Amino acid sequence: MKINALMLMPIFCGLMVGQAKADKPTWIYLSSATGNLPPPNTGRQQTACLVLDIDRDKITDFVITERTESPSVVWYKYQGSHRWKKYVIETQRMWIEAGGDFYDIDGDLDIVFCGDASEDGVWWWENPFPHYEAQTAWKRHLIKSGDQARYQHDCRFGDFDGDGQVEFAWWSQTARQLLLAKIPAAPREAKSWPYRSIFQCPGRGYEGMDVADMNGDGKMDIVGAGLWFEHKPPDQFQPHLIAERPNTKTAVGHLIRGSRIPQVVLSPGDSDGPLEWYEWDGVRWKAHRLLDKVIHGHSLQVADIDGDGNLDIFVGEMGKPGAGPQCRTLIFWGDGRGSFTEQRIAVGKAHHESKLADLNGDGRLDILGKPYSFEAPMLHIWLQKRGEYHRRPDEKL
Repeated sequence: MKINALMLMPIFCGLMVGQAKADKPTWIYLSSATGNLPPPNTGRQQTACLVLDIDRDKITDFVITERTESPSVVWYKYQGSHRWKKYVIETQRMWIEAGGDFYDIDGDLDIVFCGDASEDGVWWWENPFPHYEAQTAWKRHLIKSGDQARYQHDCRFGDFDGDGQVEFAWWSQTARQLLLAKIPAAPREAKSWPYRSIFQCPGRGYEGMDVADMNGDGKMDIVGAGLWFEHKPPDQFQPHLIAERPNTKTAVGHLIRGSRIPQVVLSPGDSDGPLEWYEWDGVRWKAHRLLDKVIHGHSLQVADIDGDGNLDIFVGEMGKPGAGPQCRTLIFWGDGRGSFTEQRIAVGKAHHESKLADLNGDGRLDILGKPYSFEAPMLHIWLQKRGEYHRRPDEKL
C-alpha cells in the first residue's frame, strides 16, 4: 500500500487566553539549547521541516533543512529519555525553500524539497531503508531543473486527477505558476519527471498548500493561496476562490464535525494579517475571524491535539522577520461546532514550518518547533505530558 503525507496525520509559560479548559494538555519543553538534540548545522536559515516515520519503527522522525551551510538536510531519530540522534541526508550545501513533502516513490518513504528564489531545481532523496549511517548521505535524484521556475514555496503529493496515480504539485513564485508532475514508472532511473503548468497566477506571492476532497467527488484537491483547484476531465484544473489571500499558509480539515465540505484555515505566513477559518455555506465561503493580527504566522496545522475528537488549530509566529521575542505559540481548541478557545503555549519561541506529530511514540501529539532565523541554529520540542490525554472510548474521529 502506498503511504504518504495524506495518510499520516521563553519556556512554556502557561498563559491562557479566553479561559482555556483546565483539562487541556500540559507540556514538557525541550530544545537543542538544552542538549536534548543537536542543531541541524551552524547556519541561520532553517527553511523546511517534515515529520514522517523514516525507519518504520512506528515512532515519528523529523527532517530539517538549512540552506547556508552543510549538511543541508538532516533527520532525527528518537533515542528515548528525551534525546534525539541526528543523521545526515544531504552533505552538500543546497538552496532549499520552505515546504517539502514525502511519499513512497520507490518502496519506502522518500522526501522531496524544492529550490528557493535562487534555484530552479526540485529533488527527491531515496530512503536507504533499512541501512542508516549517521554520516552517510542519501542518494539524491532530480525531478526538474533548468526552466528558471524558482522560489518554489510549498508542495504536496496527491492523486489530484482521480486516475489512481499520485502526482506532485508545487508553486513557483518567479514563474507565477502552479506546476504538476507525474511520477515516472522507473523513478530511480529517470533523469527528470514530466510536468506542466496547471494554473497561471495573476500576481506574485502565491504560496501555501494542503490537500483535501473539497467537493465530495472522491478526488483529492489542491488547496492553497486562497483557492482550491477542481479537476475537470481530461486534464484541466478549475480554480475556485475561497478568499483573496494568496500569500497565506493553508490548513484544511473538518473543524465542524459531520460537515460534508471541510473548512479552510488561512494564516499570513510571510506578512501580518488576520487568522481566519472559512466555512462553505452552500453559496459562498464565510470567514470566521480567530485573531485580528498574526505576525508572520508561518506555522499552521489542524489536528486533534488533545484527543477529544475535535480538530484544533496550531499557529506559530516566525519571530524574524516578525515580532522577535514577542512571537507566539498558540493553540485554538475546537469544540467540533465551530467555536474555539485560544491558549498561549509560549512567547519568544519562533516557528517556521513547525509541525505537530507524536515525537516520542506515546500516542500523543507533540509540537516540533523550527525557527527560520530567530535564535537559529535552534530547534524546540514540546512533549504532551502523560496522563493529560483524554479520548472517550465511543468517540468517532
